[in-house]
Amino acid sequence: MFQTEPILYLQSLGTEWFTFLMIIITSMGSSAFFAGIIIIATLGIDFKKGFLLFQLLLWTALLTETIKALIAFPRPDFVDSRVLNLEDGIENTSPFNGNGESGFFKLPDREILESFRLQKVFPDSPFGFPSGHVALTTALWGGASRVFNSRTAGRLAPMVVLLMAFSRMYLGRHFLGDVIGGAALGLTLLVVFTYFLKSPLKDDFFEKENFKLAFRQKNLFFYSAMFAVPVVFVSLSLISGEVAGFFLGTNTAYLLIIRKGLPEDEGSTGQRALRVFITLMMFGLSALVLDAGFGIIGIAGYPDDTLIEFLKSFIPAFTIWISVSICIKLGLYNIASTEQIE
Repeated sequence: MFQTEPILYLQSLGTEWFTFLMIIITSMGSSAFFAGIIIIATLGIDFKKGFLLFQLLLWTALLTETIKALIAFPRPDFVDSRVLNLEDGIENTSPFNGNGESGFFKLPDREILESFRLQKVFPDSPFGFPSGHVALTTALWGGASRVFNSRTAGRLAPMVVLLMAFSRMYLGRHFLGDVIGGAALGLTLLVVFTYFLKSPLKDDFFEKENFKLAFRQKNLFFYSAMFAVPVVFVSLSLISGEVAGFFLGTNTAYLLIIRKGLPEDEGSTGQRALRVFITLMMFGLSALVLDAGFGIIGIAGYPDDTLIEFLKSFIPAFTIWISVSICIKLGLYNIASTEQIE
């Protein structure tokens, strides 16, 4: 499962147009794509259900990166100099020339693993196992099927996951073992998520009382799960600043929203579309401004470190609160409904 021969075979059959198609498919596993889908689901369809789905994706990202850091397996382009990184177009400078002679169930060669881990983080090829794209795609489509009770999402999920897994292998970004591991992680979290949806904790998550600054069991549980866990994990270098930023930014926005009362999902199709448009604009513009601003700082000689990665994801995620507030002031949400939890 960690051999490069299947990848080399797939790449030998590829064309320029096919590569372009695979890049489009693999972009459906990016943070920007997931953010767009969640904004549509939360602001345009059902706030509570969309936010539950968002929580599933946040935990999937956190656990994926944690496993990556703990196992520390290289990507195919580090294992074999013949593998092309078709996604980023980065030239392969690996000193190794494959390990395809190893058995199907064997891990990459010890020499390769030791060389990779000595570098801690290989700049152009970070940890590979499990595939985050596949894990998150599994969680998104499977989670949407569960939370929205959608047969369409459930039927599409296997096909979308298989396409994502194929694209990651063809582009040279993951081994077969990586994509299988990503799918297994996504399915495991889906099982946990399904039990969560049936438990009292789901309703507790939308109770204002559980998010007050009080020394109560439920309050401590939610504050720990939503804020303490990502802080601990990023301090231990188990997750990136980007994942920690999305995690904390989203949950901080939710905390501010629920303290004023959760908005209901009433409104015409036009109002729902406008809510989505405002939120997408706020999210997108903040991300663009931060990219440009930190790009200038980078040119001036300041490195792009964990704090910068954190801010570039925390601030756009935090704008969800600002967007909801704007929508309430514009009458796109029923103002009275926001006071029902008071």
